[in-house]
Amino acid sequence: MREMGEGLRTTIDRGIGVDAQSIDEIDVCVSNTDFVVRNFTNAEFTYCRASPDPSSSFAGRWAAKEAVIKAISSCDADNASARPLWQGAGAPLRDIEILPSGSGAPIVQLSGHAADVAALLSISTIKVAISHSGDYAIAQAIAR
Repeated sequence: MREMGEGLRTTIDRGIGVDAQSIDEIDVCVSNTDFVVRNFTNAEFTYCRASPDPSSSFAGRWAAKEAVIKAISSCDADNASARPLWQGAGAPLRDIEILPSGSGAPIVQLSGHAADVAALLSISTIKVAISHSGDYAIAQAIAR
């Protein structure tokens, strides 16, 4: 999938990321309040809980957050920063917020550490797409 996505990139696209998430897996995690508080903002929580299928919404947002990390990280494929960009697999993902735009399409807002990393790599925009099918949610992110 990554190779297919790479072929679709434009000259202003700097990084691409894709992630898939089992809806059942995230459903178990979302029942854990600590997991939700560490990884989702209040606005994301409110949006997902109000959706017709909250588990799918949480899974889609989780996949989008992971895709954003991959897209940002692929902008530094040559390790230009000469230091680790992320705080490890257990780091909270609240700094990457995925909210609906006026049209309903997802938009990415970065804060804290994620915003610092994006600034370090001169990333100004991240586009994301989320899809749900059957037991999985999938997301793709493009960093510019």
